[in-house]
Amino acid sequence: MWPSRDVQVKSMEQTVRYAEKYLGEICSLLASYTRKTAKLRDKADLLVVQLFDFSNTEDPELQVGLKNLAEDLAMVQDYRQAQVERLETRVVAPLKAYGDIVKNKRADLKKFNTDLNRELKELQKLEKIRLRNPADRQSIAEVNAQKASNNAQRSVRQLEETITDFQRQKLEDIKRIFTDFVTVEMLFHAKALEVYTHTYHNLEAMNTQKDLELFSGRIKMSDSLAGRLDTPLSSYSSSLINHYPSPPLTSPKGHSLRSTLASTTGHNPRQHRQYPATARRSRSTLQRQGGMEEGEEEEQEREEEDEEEEEEEEEEMYESEEEEGQQTSRQSYAAQYAEIRRWQK
Repeated sequence: MWPSRDVQVKSMEQTVRYAEKYLGEICSLLASYTRKTAKLRDKADLLVVQLFDFSNTEDPELQVGLKNLAEDLAMVQDYRQAQVERLETRVVAPLKAYGDIVKNKRADLKKFNTDLNRELKELQKLEKIRLRNPADRQSIAEVNAQKASNNAQRSVRQLEETITDFQRQKLEDIKRIFTDFVTVEMLFHAKALEVYTHTYHNLEAMNTQKDLELFSGRIKMSDSLAGRLDTPLSSYSSSLINHYPSPPLTSPKGHSLRSTLASTTGHNPRQHRQYPATARRSRSTLQRQGGMEEGEEEEQEREEEDEEEEEEEEEEMYESEEEEGQQTSRQSYAAQYAEIRRWQK
């Protein structure tokens, strides 16, 4: 009977000892994990400040990209702060509570060992009295031994119940603690993945060529040098033109160019008077027909111009819608989230 009881006691002591050892180490490691996470949050906050400062020195495309990155990174750190708080309350604090629980179980084991030792001493006395065979002492010793045995059995039952409750609570607490730990980690990483996915697409949409063109336009020196080199030549040519003016368009005999051209072509204004009246009528008819055709052409041109203007307006509206869509898509996740929250309110 006694060897089996000793084995049971050692098993109970071992259960309490392992719980104290490993749960204490796990608690210490998770507390360090939480502190490291808080330090990572602080370093990320410093990175956000540097990104904002750096974005103010860059051209529009990179500036928007860096600001969106900084805003989203700051939002992730808000989620990380919530992660730290949840780890402290749901994981580290319950594990710390096992220090007091283990102390109580150790006190129960000590009490049980005391009762068990008392029982063993009473039984040893009973064996000695039986060897001597005195009737009175034997009866008294048996009564004392029976009381000690009853006390020991009651203590054993209480200890078994206490250790069983301890093991049940330990199993449930460990299951709940590490379920909460995994849930906290999943929540943080799911939110971070959602934000970082949006940030990744924003960075991919950044047009670095625009910033490069702006930068090239600022640092390009060839055009300015060419302008400086062209200025003396143009001023020199203009001075030559002013110093040597062009000759008048006159013939050598003093006649104007118009009279010279008239004489060469043989044009005589009197020939108009020799045209018959039919020619003049046909010419007026052609003029009227030409006027009607010109009016129709003008109307067609107006219609074409109106259509072109409408097409241009539609293109401008489409481009403006595209620009608005790009601006909306280039917003940070944090900015879009804030707008949604405002709309909900």
